[in-house]
Parts: sequence; C-alpha cells; structure tokens
Amino acid sequence: MVFGDYMNSLPNVKLDTIKKIAELTCSSTVSVYRWMSGDIEPPLLKKKIIAEYIGKSVEELFPKQD
Repeated sequence: MVFGDYMNSLPNVKLDTIKKIAELTCSSTVSVYRWMSGDIEPPLLKKKIIAEYIGKSVEELFPKQD
C-alpha cells in the first residue's frame, strides 16, 4: 500500500498521524500532504523515518516510478 493510500485509509487518527510524521521528519504538514498526494517525493532519509514509524517498508510505501 503506497503512502498516500495508507494515510487515506486511516479513520480518525489521520490528522494526528500527519502531525506526528511532520514532527518526526522536521517537515511541515503541508509537505506531508504533498507527499500523500504524490506531488513531491520525500528524501530517502525521511522515507525511512516514515516507514519505520508506520511499520512498513520504504519500497512498499514509496514504490519506484518507471
């Protein structure tokens, strides 16, 4: 499940999760929303932080685009 799909599947904790990811990655919530929509891709280090927090692999959350 890619990052945006995973985040959109969260029921009531979505906003809290977005704020926590922003905090953990030292990013703004706007950046997290842009990562979710696929407008931009986070740097590899931030991908790893997000994957660790969510408990999924980087490859699963951010698959390579051909």
